[in-house]
Amino acid sequence: MKYPPFVPAHKSDEEAIKLLRRTEWSKARPYAMALLEWLQDINSPHFNPIYNYLMPYIHELGAEFCEVFRSDDNIWKTNCIYLLEKARAPLSDTNLLALLLRIATDPTPGEIYDDTAQAARELAEEWNLL
Repeated sequence: MKYPPFVPAHKSDEEAIKLLRRTEWSKARPYAMALLEWLQDINSPHFNPIYNYLMPYIHELGAEFCEVFRSDDNIWKTNCIYLLEKARAPLSDTNLLALLLRIATDPTPGEIYDDTAQAARELAEEWNLL
């Protein structure tokens, strides 16, 4: 799939980040998952700019977070949990809440090892789910 120029194509694609900062959410929304993929690596130069761009819209990304939480990438899950912690109020997506609770209460060995379960428990407690 070819992405618009505001979705970084590689780690040194600074022009994409400049464009993203000027892009209206309505135009970026269809590419939210492609942007979330940059949150897989906290050391990526695009992590913080994309994290900050997505922050005001996280309540609209329940389906995308569910896709992340269904993946095997525990670091990505943890990074997304930290993004969700910045939300002023819990997300209302019941599928997302169920996946978060599953990670918090019945984690895989990898989710325990990568501290994903701990992050999920802390968020579930903050959101009064546990």
